[in-house]
Amino acid sequence: MKRIVTNTLLVIIFFIMDNTFMPFLAIHGYYPSLLFIFALCYSMLNERWYALGMGIICGFLQDIYFFNGFGVNMLLNMLLCLIAGEIGRSLFKEKMFIPVISIFCLTFIKGLCIYEILHMSGLYSNIYNSVFNAVYSFFIAIIMYRVIYKLYQKQYMIRNWKI
Repeated sequence: MKRIVTNTLLVIIFFIMDNTFMPFLAIHGYYPSLLFIFALCYSMLNERWYALGMGIICGFLQDIYFFNGFGVNMLLNMLLCLIAGEIGRSLFKEKMFIPVISIFCLTFIKGLCIYEILHMSGLYSNIYNSVFNAVYSFFIAIIMYRVIYKLYQKQYMIRNWKI
C-alpha cells in the first residue's frame, strides 16, 4: 500500500512541477518534462507491465495540457516506457551511465515523434525542441535517476512475490 501511495504522490508532484515550476527554469523557452523523466526512471527500475501502466498514466496527464493532439503523449509514453522497461531488464540498475543515456535517447525519440505527428496533421512546431529537451533531460536525469533508484531500494518499495 505504501508503494502505491508513494508512486501516486510522486506522479502528482512531478505533474504539478511540470506545469508550474519548470516553465520558470526554461532555457530559451525549452524545458524538460519531469513527469516523463520519472516515468522512464520508474520503467527502468520496475517490470515492463508496471512500466506500461506508468507510461499510460503519465501520458494521459501530459495530454491534459497538450492541446494540439490529445492522445499523442499517452501513446508515445506507453511505447517508450515499455522500451525503457526492456532496457531495464538487461542492465545493472545501480550503474547510472546506461539509464541516463537511454533517457536522453528516448526523450529525443519522443520529441521527433511528436514533431512528425504534428507535422502530418498540419501543425508545425520547432524540430530543435526535441534536441534541447533531450539535452536538458539528460542533466535532470543524472540527478533524478540516482534519487529514484535509492527510493526503490527501500523495503516497502520492493515487490515481494506471494505464492
